[in-house]
Amino acid sequence: MNENLSTTTAHGELFEIRRMLARAGAFDGYRSAPVAFSGALALLAGAVQRWLHPSPTGFVALWVTTAAVGFLVNFGVIARAYGASPRQWERSLAFAALLDLLPAMVGGTLLTVALIARGSVDLLPGTWMILYGTGVLASRRHVPRPCAWIGLAYTAAGAATLLLLPGGAALRADVMAGAFGVGQFLLALVLARGGEEPAEGRP
Repeated sequence: MNENLSTTTAHGELFEIRRMLARAGAFDGYRSAPVAFSGALALLAGAVQRWLHPSPTGFVALWVTTAAVGFLVNFGVIARAYGASPRQWERSLAFAALLDLLPAMVGGTLLTVALIARGSVDLLPGTWMILYGTGVLASRRHVPRPCAWIGLAYTAAGAATLLLLPGGAALRADVMAGAFGVGQFLLALVLARGGEEPAEGRP
């Protein structure tokens, strides 16, 4: 009986150690405020587009600039919180989280250049939504689980935009502003509420 009790105790201690290690490896560098800021930025860009009625080239310049500013703000928050950390594992987690986004970012850059070169700017909004949704899904280890559903929603919205909005209809201001404004605010809400622990934070 004592042997069974010792085994149970050892298993319980092992479980607790694994849980603590998993939590120590959970990345919580994504913050709700900069994500919400990027959503507000998308709504502002939509208002600017509606006011200026830019050419396709102007459309690309407006939204690429908006995306770059939003990314730099979020990256700056992560770099500030983790870049100067004395803990090597925290810096490694930040690097791993950003590395998960790299394929979507590189793919997005290449596809943007290719579609512009071929005169298919109308395909960019849907493509950007799909790639962003893919990036959110790739980061699911580092964010609350409900964020994955938002990533799927981005992907579905992108597919619907590509399939259901012909030609210049995809370039309407409300398409990009609606998708990224609403999507980013939903992500910010999930991050603010905490949701469930990230996958790496569960035993």
